[in-house]
Amino acid sequence: MTNITHLKATRFKEAEDKRYNSELKKLRTEHENEFGKEVKKNEAQISRLRNDYEKQINALEIELEQKLTSVRSKQNKNVAMENERLKEELSNLKKAHDDQVNEVREGQESEIQHLVESHKNTVDNARQRYMKEKMKWEDQA
Repeated sequence: MTNITHLKATRFKEAEDKRYNSELKKLRTEHENEFGKEVKKNEAQISRLRNDYEKQINALEIELEQKLTSVRSKQNKNVAMENERLKEELSNLKKAHDDQVNEVREGQESEIQHLVESHKNTVDNARQRYMKEKMKWEDQA
């Protein structure tokens, strides 16, 4: 009887092992399928997030480029206006300088004329005195 029980026990053990192995195989397959599905789902989600992120980056780059273009345009207008104002200011300064030069020139010419007149008067007075003295000496001689 021990042989028969031992044989039954061995068969029972083998049947249990087969059932255990088949259940284990079935569970592994299910887990691998489930894991594969999760991996695909997560990879798809990561891909979608990456695409959204790239779209957002591109949109921001375009927006920043537009803002930069706008700022450059405004800056160019400001520079042009400042250059125009500078030209006008320079022109005004040159006119003011020319006016001052002409005023100084007129003042100097007036002063020179006054000095020439004064010199002529002094020379005429000296000549008249010389002539008087010369006549005195000629009358005495």
